Amino acid sequence: MKFSFTSQPIDRVPAELVILMHYQGQVPLKGLLGLIDWRVNGKISRMVENKVFSGKAREMLLMPSEHRFKADKLVLLGLGRKEEFEEGHIVQVFDFIFQTASRMKSPQVCLTLSKLLPSHFEWRNAVRLFVSKLFDFPAIQEVIFCEPLDVVQEAKRRQLDFGPNVQMSFET
Repeated sequence: MKFSFTSQPIDRVPAELVILMHYQGQVPLKGLLGLIDWRVNGKISRMVENKVFSGKAREMLLMPSEHRFKADKLVLLGLGRKEEFEEGHIVQVFDFIFQTASRMKSPQVCLTLSKLLPSHFEWRNAVRLFVSKLFDFPAIQEVIFCEPLDVVQEAKRRQLDFGPNVQMSFET
């Protein structure tokens, strides 16, 4: 199993599947989702505006990249309203991510967790939980965490280690 931590813009990260999360009612689209929306000429914004995708909890939208960014496919995962999202929901989000990638037979997944968790401490704990649950899904062989530079630097400084069968890389 391989884990990569990168601060590269998500549109430049080659991946088979990118999973991005969106809180219901958060418009305009910002951050990584805003960047991808820009790459696809506002298609995601129009889907939100036309209520094709709203971001309700567990709502999912699959889109091809149309070669506008380096991933093959994009899955948008609705998180519900931000003010209603609790730390306990993270396990459900992870399960949904793993099940989705497994059903799509995607051995490589790129995502960000920093949108879910505001502090470095919570983020590190979430990554550890993510990795421990991932071992139940052996079809997923590689995970790329696309995070802000300070998060990647902190992860590298803390020397996150998940055992001898796990390769780790950091790109800042």
